[in-house]
Amino acid sequence: MLLLREYWANAAKALPLADGADGAELIDESLEGIERIASIVQQIGRFSRSDAGEHERAELSLILDAAERMAGPRLRTGIQLVRSDESVPPIECAPRELEQVFLNLLLNAADAVGDSGTIRLSTFCDAARARVEVADDGSGIAPADLARVFDPFFTTKPVGKGTGLGLAISYEIVQRHGGEIEVRSELGRGTVFSVWLPLAPST
Repeated sequence: MLLLREYWANAAKALPLADGADGAELIDESLEGIERIASIVQQIGRFSRSDAGEHERAELSLILDAAERMAGPRLRTGIQLVRSDESVPPIECAPRELEQVFLNLLLNAADAVGDSGTIRLSTFCDAARARVEVADDGSGIAPADLARVFDPFFTTKPVGKGTGLGLAISYEIVQRHGGEIEVRSELGRGTVFSVWLPLAPST
């Protein structure tokens, strides 16, 4: 990429009619497009793998800790993350995959609240399943869009801000774990994503 920019700079000097500024801008836009395509291809690869990640007994709280750490740099100063953990027995899972799910949900919540707001990350448990909720008090999702949020390539974000694959990948991962993921939302009030996961069999 740097080499391409260097070639253009040399060409602009050699060709008096070439507009160096416009050419550099076009090259930058092209490279951004290439990076975006590469990101989409990477995500499609993860989306299509049905056997990614070895399953093991894991603590859900530690998985959420990791997702929270990774999301940290994207949580702006005005965003408050409130954590509420109910005691949950171990689950049988591929920890890295579930970290990706909860990271996606936290980053989506951060985008929804903008520069200020509250994100609530909560865990609950019943006799057979654990439930994780990621709730935000952001702008909410329009009713017409709710049924499509898990569709591949569907996004309500501006062009260049999202691939529309994060929630589709998350849905696939949760399904592979024998779980469920649901969303409820109200315009102007916020959104709640709920993830149910089966507990590990008793030993």
